[in-house]
Amino acid sequence: MNGYFFDMDGTLYNNKFHEVSEKTFEMLNELQRQGHFVALSTSRCQMELKNLPSCMRNFQFDCMISDGGALVLNKQKEVLEMNCISKEILNRIDSFCKEHGLVYRYSTRDGNYFGTPCSKYAHDIYFHMYLNFPIYKPYVNDDVLNILVFCTDGMKEQFKLAFKELQLVEYIDSIEVRASAVDKATSVKKLMGSHEFETTYCFGDGVNDVDMLKMADVGVAMGNACDALKQVSDVVIGRVDEDGIYYYLKKQ
Repeated sequence: MNGYFFDMDGTLYNNKFHEVSEKTFEMLNELQRQGHFVALSTSRCQMELKNLPSCMRNFQFDCMISDGGALVLNKQKEVLEMNCISKEILNRIDSFCKEHGLVYRYSTRDGNYFGTPCSKYAHDIYFHMYLNFPIYKPYVNDDVLNILVFCTDGMKEQFKLAFKELQLVEYIDSIEVRASAVDKATSVKKLMGSHEFETTYCFGDGVNDVDMLKMADVGVAMGNACDALKQVSDVVIGRVDEDGIYYYLKKQ
């Protein structure tokens, strides 16, 4: 049995057209028919998965790593691991964002919220990615898995300096925040330790997939992946809109 771990956006899911190709979905089913372990490994929270095409929403992954590694669910959607950001740090982030006029979104086990009022800028970015957006609910003592802070370059440096003890991933228009030492790679490694995979394959396209691909037996970068990921991958396959996963795995 091999282990196959797939990122969602830009890997399984074509964000430009908001679709999962029939060939990609066919291959996921084929891997499971062959008795392999098929897992999702995404920075999306659970609520952000609800607007995916029905074929992907209903697919029974053997394991689901979400919130960038902070939440791990088994096939029955039971919690295997849950790593929250401390409430003391959450209050610091909340105060920082309010002081600097930043929009931030936070995710919980079953929810997804803006902790500060949403700007049109943040709303448009968010809706473009996920076809939904969180409601505004000020943070009050929730157990938080993942935060996305919308900010520009100058403010990014201030935020990174203020919260350098956390796990941070920088994107063009935001910073993703998780508890220290929490990421996709760590969660995948733990699952590798509890299963006897012959070979572990990890597929991704973004900077938040770098460590995951580096520790896999075979790190697979999509053709549309960022340069940083292609540089650490073992193989670069076709783009998500070229059915790269299907044609690569059909040859294995």
